[in-house]
Amino acid sequence: MLFSEKMKLADMMLASSKLLYVFPRFGIKLGFGEKSVSDICSELDISLPLFLQVCNVYTNPDYLPEIEELSRIKMHDLIAYLRNSHSDYLKLRIANLRAKILKVAAGCGKNGTMLLKFFDGYVNEVVKHFSYEEKIVFPYVEKLVEQGPQSEYNIGIYEKNHTDIEEKLDDLKNILIKYVPEADFSEQREVLRELFLFEEDLNRHSLIEDRILVPLVLELEKK
Repeated sequence: MLFSEKMKLADMMLASSKLLYVFPRFGIKLGFGEKSVSDICSELDISLPLFLQVCNVYTNPDYLPEIEELSRIKMHDLIAYLRNSHSDYLKLRIANLRAKILKVAAGCGKNGTMLLKFFDGYVNEVVKHFSYEEKIVFPYVEKLVEQGPQSEYNIGIYEKNHTDIEEKLDDLKNILIKYVPEADFSEQREVLRELFLFEEDLNRHSLIEDRILVPLVLELEKK
């Protein structure tokens, strides 16, 4: 199912609980009553085309937007959303996940230490990935919008370096499943559940970049 501007936000949330991660990145808080997508976007000054495309890509992995639909999106709004997403991951999601992993690792001796060390190493990879986008890719795109094609960089370079960092979580899950002895199953189950959700969320974030950001930048580079 694809979302439309006439749908109620509450119905969208009921259709896909995954949107619990997306709405806050647009500044949308729960308690929106019977308001429609169009209503809330107008009220909060959110780009309606961007909101719909992000929600549709995020909840439908097989959905591929047409360039005509993407052309309604302003690059400034898209970059702002991606930056909000990075901030959400680094300041909230990762911090909460680490706190839960630390709790499990505390009673597991050397294996617990290995688990925490591997997680921190993974986080460093995520930070480097986001930093590359924040310092190289986004400024390039903003300059592209203002000044036209640039000779020193292009989105093809980004695509080649756009690694699937979420795949590295497999090793972390394997450590937790195979090598960390059960101290409190409810805690370990909660950490594993959060790891699976985090992995899926990062995968959808990458899809948004691949299916919205990259095609839009390619069109700008053609011009």
